Amino acid sequence: MRLYTFTVTPNNRKVEAFVKHFELPVEVHHVSFKDRETHQPEFLAINPMGKVPALVDGDFHLWESNAILTYLAAMFPQTRALPTDVRGRAEVDRWLHWQSCHLMAAVGALKAAEEKDASTIEPLLQILDTQLRDREYVLDGLTVVDFALVAYLLTKVGRGLDYAATPWLAAWRTRMAALKGFVETEVRGAGAAK
Repeated sequence: MRLYTFTVTPNNRKVEAFVKHFELPVEVHHVSFKDRETHQPEFLAINPMGKVPALVDGDFHLWESNAILTYLAAMFPQTRALPTDVRGRAEVDRWLHWQSCHLMAAVGALKAAEEKDASTIEPLLQILDTQLRDREYVLDGLTVVDFALVAYLLTKVGRGLDYAATPWLAAWRTRMAALKGFVETEVRGAGAAK
């Protein structure tokens, strides 16, 4: 397996951190934007969107970060990062969709300065804080959901948020930032979790 990635962005970092945390036998290839690697015909055959992350497993090409996370978790069940029961999988799907539809949009709006304050993201942080009450992870045990969500809260925008009103979330965020995969994918100058 080969993962095409660019660590700086949360969608890439969450997959790369997952691979590194569980020491999966996946070759990690950092693409060269300078050389327009993602615009070359060879890469477009892997992902016609011309974006990373993208995963190649033999003749199977997969793009979209959450799809890659769940695929890797299914291919490497020893990670125990993807429930196999119907309800457990539905919980994972719900949080992955929440990340891509709500959390990503709110962080993106703050980054683009469309929102001058954190009022859009604060209700989302409260929802996540409530879910994390008396829990070590978002669901029962470390899953792909934790990787998908925290990658957005470890960004520059995420580090600038006030977590005083969300202590369960703050504690989880600190625990996740200390995981091997996130430590190994921290971009120098990006700073640590507060």
